Amino acid sequence: MRVVLLGGAGYIGSVISAELLANGDEVTVVDDLIYATKERRDKPPFGTNFVRGDFRDENLLRDVVKGADAVVALGGLVGEPACDLDQDLTVELNYASAALAGEIAGECGVQHFVFLSTCSVYGRQDGLGTEETPANPLSSYARTKLLAEEHLAKVCQGNLSLTVLRLATVFGLSPRMRLDSVVNSMASRAARTGEIPLRGGAQWRPLLHVRDIAEVARRALHEKRATHPEPYVLNVGSDEMNYTIEHIAETVAGRIEGARVVRTPQPEDQRDYRISFARIREVFPGSCARGLGEGVDEIAAAVASGEFADLDQVGYDNLRGLRLAIDENRAKVLRTPAMRRLADEYEGRWTQA
Repeated sequence: MRVVLLGGAGYIGSVISAELLANGDEVTVVDDLIYATKERRDKPPFGTNFVRGDFRDENLLRDVVKGADAVVALGGLVGEPACDLDQDLTVELNYASAALAGEIAGECGVQHFVFLSTCSVYGRQDGLGTEETPANPLSSYARTKLLAEEHLAKVCQGNLSLTVLRLATVFGLSPRMRLDSVVNSMASRAARTGEIPLRGGAQWRPLLHVRDIAEVARRALHEKRATHPEPYVLNVGSDEMNYTIEHIAETVAGRIEGARVVRTPQPEDQRDYRISFARIREVFPGSCARGLGEGVDEIAAAVASGEFADLDQVGYDNLRGLRLAIDENRAKVLRTPAMRRLADEYEGRWTQA
């Protein structure tokens, strides 16, 4: 299978790339490497056909998508703080790029489009959220992802197969590492300093190992779902991995010798949701089996072995890395006709909400 990964050199994309290559797929990665710096020289996943470019570029998209069997859209900005830096940039990278890619994929005869979304679209919920639970996005990150889902459902209907993967909060080692997500941050800080900063703690989060995402993406691309309607939405994670933030901190403290939880006065994150993963358990049995302890242990071991030369390096943090990329003009708003058209659609959708 020939697969195009938009954003395939990032934290999640580099792991998916390796998974698909090991499966024997032909993988083309499109990525602008905006988080690469002088200190951190990101490399394209080995063995892929790498195209360094902007996946908001219509001409580039048409060139790379032509002849592909499937497109996986996973690029963009991750996390509320990074997305709040520049609203227009967030809309282009998280919503408009995926929407445009879906339109072009349909025109080029692609068979399957996979969009990596987020469980953050549920926002704040009582009880267990399912794929049928009404979305309640609380941030531009969640709103851009939700509107991309809605737009893709329209353009793919009757045209190409669409799978939406709503990811739980991701952790674990990757060739293009992030240390700012909740588990990675707590584990790396605990291994380095012995302290685990905790804001609030009662909020619920579902967790998901990055390698489990790669396996689910491969299975979504290769295993038939003929009995399911299109578009198809899957929460990706496991019921056993719904944790409170405090429980995550306590787990990290229990696995790293000498580590202790330190409560901080910063405002807590308002997202609070538990997710049901019954559907993915039925569709892809045995998926998402890696536990929190496994991820904490591997990150602590990587810190202890010196795998990360400098834990405070800007490239490990999405917010600081994006701020630097904007300052150095490596990340900027394009405002092409296609981007303006889709940005207007975004504004109209959330002005009416």
